[in-house]
This record gives sequence, structure tokens and C-alpha cells, in this order.
Amino acid sequence: MVQYIFTPWRDRQELLLVRDQLYADRRLPKHDEPDRDARRARQHLAVARISMWVQRGSCPHMVESTALLFAAVLSDEIAATQSAGSSTYAVRAAYSAAFSRFVTGLLDGHQDKLRKQSMYSIAKVIGLPATFVELRHQATHEQLPSLAKLRPAAHRALDWIWDYYWKQLDQGGDGATPVQDPCKGAVLGYLREEDEQRRQAMLARELSKWEMNELMATIKDLQTTLPGNQVFLKCMKLKQELIALEKVKLQAPAVMEADALVQGEQPTVLEAHGVEAEESDEDDIGWSKYQGQWKPKPIGIV
Repeated sequence: MVQYIFTPWRDRQELLLVRDQLYADRRLPKHDEPDRDARRARQHLAVARISMWVQRGSCPHMVESTALLFAAVLSDEIAATQSAGSSTYAVRAAYSAAFSRFVTGLLDGHQDKLRKQSMYSIAKVIGLPATFVELRHQATHEQLPSLAKLRPAAHRALDWIWDYYWKQLDQGGDGATPVQDPCKGAVLGYLREEDEQRRQAMLARELSKWEMNELMATIKDLQTTLPGNQVFLKCMKLKQELIALEKVKLQAPAVMEADALVQGEQPTVLEAHGVEAEESDEDDIGWSKYQGQWKPKPIGIV
């Protein structure tokens, strides 16, 4: 029986876009890292989009926890410009709530219904640091931790979530496709790009250096592995553009040869055998059946 998986995002590309917006420092090379204002703007957009996913339902706990921790970090950066004590207290509360929700929801999801286990034992099984459990206990049952504890703990939690969830999207987990292949990485970069001019530039600069057979095999693999109708349509459009680009490359030498023959007034090979060239409206390239009766003639006889 077919089991349907409902996700709050439209397609996989939208999920990967949010990941790139949140972890831009990990996804981009050093020379392509955005400045601080651009990074904050992208992270704000990503947090707002995840908030919308939470309202839709079926949002994974790791995705929601990432948004909560990033929201606390962004609020802390904004509050750093203010000197009010109330803003500092609000930031401590935001950090504590986000961190507690992250640890509690993660460990409860691994809880055995038949035999209840302690949080420390579950954290040891999944590789969660024990300091996270201790800080969660302090934030929930004791006085709110100081910012000196909460700030580094939030960044370590975001690093742990990256290795536990977001990084796995590139290693085949959750229906993902590995990007160790450079050709596949180039095709994925083209599919994720939304700007038409940038896509055309990537098509001419990056994709054109790969062999046509390798590109077609990669696109076919992505069509079967990546979910979503938008990805399928983008792959079909990319195939058509690659075929058109290959035809232009093949026609360029033929046009040059035809110009040289016209200038020299030399007959073609078919004309030398008494065969007239026929124009075809079909785009099929290959062997075709000769129409009419074939008249063999020795080479050199007009």
C-alpha cells in the first residue's frame, strides 16, 4: 500500500533554500560569504518561512528547533544595541525556551513507550552532549541561565543540529541525493537558482563543460530521486536547453563547411552519387530509409 508523506514545504528545493539561508556560512565558500546585514536578512526570511511551516503542520522538530534557536540568536544581536535590562531578560527567556524545547522534544521523540528511560541515557544513545540535558534542566526548573552560558550553548546546539539533520540531506537521508559528484552538484545548483539570467549564465559557463551523456544521466537520476513536480519540470526544461545548445554546437562546423563548399563550388558527397538532399522538418538525428529506387554509380562518375 502506498504511504503518502505530507510536508509543509512545497518541494525539496524550498527546504534546501531555507537551509542555505540559515547556514550560509557553511554552504558558501569563504570568498562568497555574505556580509552581516545580508546574512541577517536571509536568516530572518528563513525563520519566518519555518514559522509558516509550523502553522501548516507536520513540520519536523529539528526544523522548528533550528528556527527557534536562530530567532533567539537574532533577537540577541538586536538587543545588544540596546542597554535596557528588560531586553536582556527577554533574550535570556528566548534562549531558555528555544533550548529547552529543542532538547525535550528531541529526547521525547526517542523515548520507549514500554520502558521509560532517563534523558541522560537517551542523549548518550543519539550522541547528544550531556551538558545540553543539564542546561535544559536548569532553564526549566531553576533560575534562568546567564547569557554567558546560553549564547555558546545555542551555537553548539545549532552546530549539532546541522550534523544531525541538515547535513544528512546531502548524504541520501530523507530522500536526498548525494552531491559528491561535481556534475550532480552543478545540475543541483542550476535547479536551485531562481533567476533566469543566472541560470543561463550557469548553463553556458558550468554545465557546458560536461559531456552530454553524463549530463543526461545525471538529470534522469535527479528526476527519479528528487520529489516535486517543479523539480521534474525544471529537469525537462534543462534537457531541452541542453539539446538546443548541442544542436548549435553541431551546426556551427556544418555551416562553416557549407560556406567553404559554396565558395569553392564543390559538390557534396550525396550529389556526387546522384542523390538529392531532402529537407526534413523532423528533429530526429539518425538513420532513415531512402525513398525511391537506389541507383548505384561508381565513385568519380558524374
